[in-house]
Amino acid sequence: MAWLDWVIIMSIALLAGAIVGAMRRRGRSLNKPDLQPRKTGSPDSYKKPGLPTALHNARALQYSAEAPITDVLTGLETHGQFREALDRERDRAAQTGRPFSLIVVGLDRFRQVYERMGRLGGDKVLKAVAPLLTARSRHSDVVARYGADEFAILMPGTDAQRAEALAQRLRAAVEADRFLRLCEVTASFGVATFPDHGQTPEAILRVAESGMYLAKRSDGNCVKVASPSIAAGDAERDHEWLEAIAKRMFPAGDEPFTRYPQQFEQRKPLLDTIMALAFAVEGKGPYMQGHCLTVSKLAAGIALQAGLPHEEIDNVRLAGFVHDIGKLHVPEHVLRKPTLLTAEEFEVMKGHAAWGAKMLEPLDVEAIERSVRHHHERYDGMGYPDGLAGESIPLGARIVAVAESFHNMVSALRYRTARTFKDALAELRRCSGTQFDPQIVKVFFALTEISSHHRGHQ
Repeated sequence: MAWLDWVIIMSIALLAGAIVGAMRRRGRSLNKPDLQPRKTGSPDSYKKPGLPTALHNARALQYSAEAPITDVLTGLETHGQFREALDRERDRAAQTGRPFSLIVVGLDRFRQVYERMGRLGGDKVLKAVAPLLTARSRHSDVVARYGADEFAILMPGTDAQRAEALAQRLRAAVEADRFLRLCEVTASFGVATFPDHGQTPEAILRVAESGMYLAKRSDGNCVKVASPSIAAGDAERDHEWLEAIAKRMFPAGDEPFTRYPQQFEQRKPLLDTIMALAFAVEGKGPYMQGHCLTVSKLAAGIALQAGLPHEEIDNVRLAGFVHDIGKLHVPEHVLRKPTLLTAEEFEVMKGHAAWGAKMLEPLDVEAIERSVRHHHERYDGMGYPDGLAGESIPLGARIVAVAESFHNMVSALRYRTARTFKDALAELRRCSGTQFDPQIVKVFFALTEISSHHRGHQ
């Protein structure tokens, strides 16, 4: 009986060996040139002296089935595997309450390398960067090639401070590498942390990517980290009314950019980046989530009620969305200060308007740039950055100023509680003709009255 058992076992092993051989032959013909099994081990490690080849092949089949597929050029995880790992880590973090962080890395001047050295030169740069990242990451971290010239690192159990420290070490390592220095390649880093910067993998990635793009816009070779967002105060009734006003003002839906206006169609990738940076602002400043979206809706509603042409309404809508994008250049300690700013700190803060306009230059829409630059001008000429007065202030800027100021007043900030809608409207009326354009204030009051009447009949 024992002899029969041995015959059955060996027959199964031989059959498994034949299957492995056939799969290997087929695999060689179908294997993609840019993918290969991860070389963290080898099927040879399963082979012991004296074992029949058929049993070795059977174990090799198990190894090849379990081995993850990696990027053949760098040996790192692929984009898809990184996203799967991110989803799993987010689920674990939500259950355990542990944080985790992401670093998104973009290579500076990589396109110029391709132009000078061709694909082989670009591949050499990527191969040089990959070991610099893995050598300084923990075994538990997931390091992946995220895009053509981008990498990503998932760090379980890591808060923002530790993630930023790692990013700074990685930046220094890339900068110090002799080969990369000859190629004039450095790296830009964006960092985001769960749950500080979002509750979903997509939201956290968006903030990290935005930080990386901002670092690139800041001449590269630096690290950008968003600050944790601050929850709003408990003012549900007022915020429900505000949402009702916004929906009434902007009847096309909740998202102002689900349909790209024709003038932006050819620049959609750039607009996507700018919008991502605007979302990142919400993680840095003392606003509740949704500030830029609400200001965009309110500004678009004012423009619509004022009878502006559709193209100008689209410009005002986008200007409202990105009005504070320049705050990404304001230091963390200024943005997060829990008390009123000093005179020196306020001067630094005031620079965000000009920075925002500068960041929007690639969009090549002057009306949006000017609206962002001048949305802190005052009707009496006492505002900044240029001290414009009256109708010399761009109309879009005057509209955004009213929309933003109203939303700021009814939102809880670090250093004060939210005002009631009644108080906020009274303040707009009091500052009409000094801080705000009286005609814009008049249009806004008309809209709130229309919205209140509409809500009362629902």
